[in-house]
Amino acid sequence: MGGARRIPQAPLRSGAGVNPAPPRAPNGTPDPAIVRLAEKVTRERIAPRAAEVDREARNPVESWRDLWKEGLLACAVPVAHGGLGLDMPTYVAVLRTIAQGCASTAMTLHMHSTVMRFIDALGSEAQQRRWFADVVERGHLFGSWGSEPAVSLSRTLLMETAVRADGDGYVVDGVKHFCTMALGASHYMVWCALDGGTDMGKALWQVFVPAGAPGITTDGTWDTLGMRGTYSPSVTFTKVRVSGDAPLGRPGSALQVGVIEGFALGYAAIYVGLAEAAFDFAAEYARKRVVKPENVPVASDPTVQRHLGALRVHLDAARLMLEDSAARWAGADVAARGLLANRAKLLATEVGLEVTEKVIQVVGGRGAYREFPAERAFRDLRTSTLMPPTVDRMTETIGKSALGIAEGMFRVGP
Repeated sequence: MGGARRIPQAPLRSGAGVNPAPPRAPNGTPDPAIVRLAEKVTRERIAPRAAEVDREARNPVESWRDLWKEGLLACAVPVAHGGLGLDMPTYVAVLRTIAQGCASTAMTLHMHSTVMRFIDALGSEAQQRRWFADVVERGHLFGSWGSEPAVSLSRTLLMETAVRADGDGYVVDGVKHFCTMALGASHYMVWCALDGGTDMGKALWQVFVPAGAPGITTDGTWDTLGMRGTYSPSVTFTKVRVSGDAPLGRPGSALQVGVIEGFALGYAAIYVGLAEAAFDFAAEYARKRVVKPENVPVASDPTVQRHLGALRVHLDAARLMLEDSAARWAGADVAARGLLANRAKLLATEVGLEVTEKVIQVVGGRGAYREFPAERAFRDLRTSTLMPPTVDRMTETIGKSALGIAEGMFRVGP
């Protein structure tokens, strides 16, 4: 990639790569020690720089480094490879917590962590050793690039970017949109079609391309409404050559391991965290803001009380749905995981949009000021809920399940 650069590397932590297995909380509940760690690093280091990252529309490099120092960058790396190996309840609680301070940091961590889950599910022993060590020991990030300009993933999972055998390696050609962590990650898991095939059940292949590989270009354009710190410009691949061990698993296997469904569950956690941050700001503001001539806090107004009361109930429902889906995750098959993720993301989407919009109305004109977090939460939520599957697709598949009609989260094929 023209001018591509890796994230600055922090000094290695003492004992990096030998993290002990975290204690497991009972009954599918999050590990409280890990969640407290995420709360601390978010409050002290990630949240204070969130406005700057948003304003400059850049990768949250410093926050990635902080996550690495605390071991959280390896939250989805198996314990056997030096990571935390978090179960799904703890993982979504960590995402939700970080999103309360900086949604862009939470989203990039989620993208990276989902790549780790794919490597865990499909990678060879050599691939796992190499790539997990890059994360645990060197703080490298891995991006996942699937979106394309001519294909709507909310309708059909189809890749036009092609990978073809070339000697002892492969060549990748195509264009990807919304390439999260461009110019920031060390490797990109590029979703391709083997030999340009259209049956993704047989042709879909994830190929790892190192940053800076010849033939990768981008204009670096990323000026969006929200989620500005995810830095996701379009990228073109022109005869990009990769090694023979760059592909992950076998063609089509990515659809069979129940990892792709986790994208939507993580999105739901981020939406809930965003909405919780906006709600907490509004409640604190209402308690402190005194208005004339009554000279009483805004919180004394019954209208404000009713608005926040309704939002609180809706927000609690979204959180409970998220936690229930996460608790059921480990025991669910691929189809069931699609349903769990869809229902959590659907409710988180609708509640998140409602909360972040009404919070600004409750706070009033000051809620639109960039110095306050409500405005950024509104923009980030509105932008991030565009991630597939869409509301229409989610309600359709949930309805089909209720009617006994089996269908996956995504349609696969031409």
